[in-house]
Amino acid sequence: MVSKGILVELSILSMIVLTLLEIVLLTNISPSMLWLVYMIAPMLTVPMVLAVVWKRSFATVIMAIGLLCMLGSMMLLPHILSIGIISKDKFYTASLRSFLLGIAMVAISMIMVYKPEMLYARNRPRDDDEDNIKVWDGSSSSSSSSSRMASSKLLIPLRKLLDDRENMLLPMYRYVLVIIDGVTYLVSPDDYVPVGSMVVRRDGMFIGVRKVL
Repeated sequence: MVSKGILVELSILSMIVLTLLEIVLLTNISPSMLWLVYMIAPMLTVPMVLAVVWKRSFATVIMAIGLLCMLGSMMLLPHILSIGIISKDKFYTASLRSFLLGIAMVAISMIMVYKPEMLYARNRPRDDDEDNIKVWDGSSSSSSSSSRMASSKLLIPLRKLLDDRENMLLPMYRYVLVIIDGVTYLVSPDDYVPVGSMVVRRDGMFIGVRKVL
């Protein structure tokens, strides 16, 4: 089986070749060039699809949309131009915009799979720390220790422990790091915590896990 590292390298190479084809296509729209694009372009997308599809995440959807934009700019728009539906000037603009959008979406999907930390918030727990931190469920009806702890104390909304600036950023986060009775928990933004709880901060900003696109 091809390793993920090789797939990434092949994907980058495919993106470079597709970019070169797009540049040539914009400067030389001829039947022979279109035939070359029709033959090569779909095959060049295969490594990019394989590099992301194994993750089975939203990145696959972004990748698919990005590839459609790229292939549309290289295959569909030249056909529309050839039958006179759009002018040459509009073709150049539409083709370039569609291709650049596609490249950007493909790059974002690759980052989501292989370098997700680039899309996370700056103040995010390290992966090894996050794995050892429990999720706070004190406001739920379960029989967990956090629920029993919460039932014996006055609860307040997590938002009450944050300032105005932090509350504005809160919807972007899935969890916030909070110390409750000496134990660190991942707390949902809409959850309640016992009075006396302390939000963990770094550089004047709470630490949390940002929502992934």
